[in-house]
Amino acid sequence: MRTAIAGLLGGALLLSSCARRGGEDTFAGLVAESALLAEVRETTRSEGLVAAKRKLEAGLVAEDQSSGLLERRVIRTTGDAGFAFPDSLAAMTAGERARTAIVIVPGTRAGNPNKKDRTRECLRGAAEAARGMGFSTWFIETEARGSVEENAAFIAAQLQQAFARSEKVILVMLSKGAHDVIHYLQEDGIHLPASDRRKLAVVLSLAGTVQGSVVGDWMAHSSRPFPTMTRRWLRVSDQEKAIAMLESIARSPWEADAARFAARFPGTTWISIAMIPDGADGRITERLWSPGVRRQVERTAPYYSPSDGLVESAASVLPDRVTLPEWVVVGYGSHAMPNGSYRDGTRIAPQTTRPGHEKLRPESGGEIMSAYLRALPRSLLH
Repeated sequence: MRTAIAGLLGGALLLSSCARRGGEDTFAGLVAESALLAEVRETTRSEGLVAAKRKLEAGLVAEDQSSGLLERRVIRTTGDAGFAFPDSLAAMTAGERARTAIVIVPGTRAGNPNKKDRTRECLRGAAEAARGMGFSTWFIETEARGSVEENAAFIAAQLQQAFARSEKVILVMLSKGAHDVIHYLQEDGIHLPASDRRKLAVVLSLAGTVQGSVVGDWMAHSSRPFPTMTRRWLRVSDQEKAIAMLESIARSPWEADAARFAARFPGTTWISIAMIPDGADGRITERLWSPGVRRQVERTAPYYSPSDGLVESAASVLPDRVTLPEWVVVGYGSHAMPNGSYRDGTRIAPQTTRPGHEKLRPESGGEIMSAYLRALPRSLLH
């Protein structure tokens, strides 16, 4: 979905950068945290984006430990808004649904701060849909451009209540919300009583910055004219928080002892929705925030691979050292996930989006949330 990058770019001086690589400062994401991410980066360098996209899709499908189960189920519920699998979360008794918490954590502030935040509106629509289906629902109003640390502390205060009042907890996070949630789980979540940690049944990551963002890294660390002038403009316009946000999503949120994460949260299944670029050339077809700047990132960053416009698609899934069970659903499109489609061509939000229309609508979040709650098997809660 759209991110704060759009608003940051709007006020920057539009300067072109050289096509030649090199002369860059140290980037935070140079070392890939998964074999798949390293492989598609190398393929991009040696064979180009089209070949890398083919390898990427095959790799993401192979990473899916549900063997396509969730993809098939959610395509069915997306295509038929009146259908729920009899073993789904939506088909549980009213009491079971009321004792299951759906906690939604948004990403950064989308677009111009003086305009509507369509991304958060979309997620509020998701929260309303979950609440309307009888789930105990929490929408956590994190600071729109807050640091990972302050947002994680805010999440901790809210989740303490969710864990205390619920038998099972499902965390849903979007984009940079992944950084906030992962930081919370590693810093505060590990101190929850073991009984509460066992309540965390599902983490659902929607185009999450799970291994960092190449665009955020470039904007935060490149010495090219455009990112340099953007950072300068942010400083003189008293937007230091935006620079800190870029710094945070530039790097992976996982800490050194992330290998112990699975043992600390037994019974948790991680679900990653990864968006592969939909263009035949290995790039997204939506404008999103700036095709010209995206091309600069592609040409001049010291690493790159097929991207949804903000995050390398292979960086939307768990790093290799985090050994939680992971289900992967692959979509085609941009970081504005509701506008995309599944691999069989089914639109992700067919009732509330139209091809060629990039603005998000609140109803899309509700449509997607309903489809997933009618598809996710209740076995995930046990």
